[in-house]
Amino acid sequence: RLASALAAGPVTVTGLLRITEPGGGFLRANDPAGDRWFSRDVAAIAAAKGLRNVAPYFIDADATPNPGGLPVGGLTVVTFRNSHLVYALTWYALALMSAVAAYSVHRRRFV
Repeated sequence: RLASALAAGPVTVTGLLRITEPGGGFLRANDPAGDRWFSRDVAAIAAAKGLRNVAPYFIDADATPNPGGLPVGGLTVVTFRNSHLVYALTWYALALMSAVAAYSVHRRRFV
């Protein structure tokens, strides 16, 4: 299957460039024998697969179809939560509380 996916000549892959992260943060340890990877440890994956001269990064391909179907793209989804209303309400509430506290302190000192 892999040999049929190799394209002859240059190929463009679009996606996210991710630098190697050996060990990760709070992740489980990688299991090279079981082919289970919990962090992007490029050197360890290359050693387990018998690869040499690999780049120190990954490219998470986007959903654009690639020649031969590999790499499989679209698996990395980047979304950001839209909490702008909550942030605005929080800051306005803090500003209102600060104004009330300042008025209270001012009234007690000068009355």
